[in-house]
Amino acid sequence: MRFAFVHCRIMPGWALSVLQNLIDEQKDIDHATIFTLYSESKIIKTEHHTIKVITALPQRANTLFLWCRMHKVPVLSRLFDYRNLMFFYPSLMKILSYKIKKRKPDYITISSFAIAKNITPISGVPMMVYLHSPMQYIRTHYDEYKEKLTGIKGTLFKRIVPKLRRRDLKFTKFDKVFTNSKYTANEAEKLYGMKNIMIKYPHIPNKFFIPAVQEIPQEYYLYVGRLVTFVREADKIIKLCNELKVPLIMMGSWPDEAYLKSIAGPSIIFIGWVTDIDEKIKIISQAKWLMNLTKESYGIGTVEAMLLGVPIFGYNEWATTELVDKDCGVLVKDKKHTTLVEGFKKFMNTKRDRTMISKRIREKRKHK
Repeated sequence: MRFAFVHCRIMPGWALSVLQNLIDEQKDIDHATIFTLYSESKIIKTEHHTIKVITALPQRANTLFLWCRMHKVPVLSRLFDYRNLMFFYPSLMKILSYKIKKRKPDYITISSFAIAKNITPISGVPMMVYLHSPMQYIRTHYDEYKEKLTGIKGTLFKRIVPKLRRRDLKFTKFDKVFTNSKYTANEAEKLYGMKNIMIKYPHIPNKFFIPAVQEIPQEYYLYVGRLVTFVREADKIIKLCNELKVPLIMMGSWPDEAYLKSIAGPSIIFIGWVTDIDEKIKIISQAKWLMNLTKESYGIGTVEAMLLGVPIFGYNEWATTELVDKDCGVLVKDKKHTTLVEGFKKFMNTKRDRTMISKRIREKRKHK
């Protein structure tokens, strides 16, 4: 069977690991191709497959975007930033849909956290969508993006959003719909009228279920994820730790890494992406807390930390509330600096049972 796997963009992160697991779940692949808007790899390797990646962007344009991301060139890197592709989503999705149709797949599997679900259906070809979240830029994060995008970007953003919203609502019919959490399922039903949604929590590597809990952690806090100021609030976490002069490890990379390093104090260390799973588990398990202020549609990093007994300092909305209760962490009501300081101090003065945290998240993973 010829499979087409569709993903918003290919770059390091948890969404990519979900895609890789979706691929390996298919047992009857004779031929497969991954289709995406922008990719940092020409091929994707999973446990059982090596699959070619085709981008909506012409190869030279994709290479230029990647080069500009790797080499921070003034003006040029700001212009050729993959995040600017949102202004061209409608055209790029038409190009991607044409490329998919041209290869005549027998089945289409979509992994969508932004725009991937908006490909044009092919008559007679079944489509399954795994929805990480609706397109956050134009919906749940709209006010935040509108506030942070200024100048010409801000003007273009406000103009393109109504068009993206209208187009997004046209693509709601799929043969199977899976979501990563109850929160996302509720949003999919509310926004798109989707029915018979199946909740399928993202796969977590088995090694996270094995280690003994480190009841006495090391004296550092931890952030894991893309180094961005939008959505993940990495800058707010750094400013908080600067003020309180507490040690923080930043595990992750790009695209705002240079700026975040420029505002980080001496107690903050950047270690990049840790690809060795044993080393990653060691660093996470020994952290005092995981700090995650993202509006999570699920939160793989949160689950990985909790499986290792690590308490969570997070945001009291969305899927995080499905995972973290008052015994497992502190969830702040907003992201104002004063609120973060108050919540952090409350967290510091409360002892957590790390074995109980690990047990609690295992129970929640069983009962979706």
